[in-house]
Amino acid sequence: MISEEFPERGHSVDVISIHGLDIRGCKGCMSCRKTGECVQDDEMKGIIERIRHSDMLILMSPIYFGAETGPMKTFTDRLTSTFTEKMPLGDVKAASVLLTCADPEGYRKYDATLKRMLDMVGYLKVGEYRGRIMGGESPDTVRTSPKVRDYLDGLISLIE
Repeated sequence: MISEEFPERGHSVDVISIHGLDIRGCKGCMSCRKTGECVQDDEMKGIIERIRHSDMLILMSPIYFGAETGPMKTFTDRLTSTFTEKMPLGDVKAASVLLTCADPEGYRKYDATLKRMLDMVGYLKVGEYRGRIMGGESPDTVRTSPKVRDYLDGLISLIE
């Protein structure tokens, strides 16, 4: 849906599916605090560069066992290297966290997960950011959900 909606409004989309990529877990060595770059040589370096040249970052994940997926947590942990004053997140003007879950009441049950992820996005120093949990949605229904479409319309307005 995002890859269709945004281009229709004149924006290009670069979809990065992190599942299966070589993104190793953060070592907690804090070398990135000195250099602005992670010491690990994996696919995350290229992804960060792609993000830095984007107007918007949208993080999407289903909720499994009360939290975002393991690969998403690893991905967000590795964004630590972008938290320095010296190396801001580049051109990103806005960001969003969109979480889905099969439980229609998920937005109540998993709000701590959303809040934690939004706090992390706040560290990225983007202009505006927001998030939402889409309860009762599966990966298949997200693509056609009117709730998701309305949410995306609001996101697009952040960069227009």
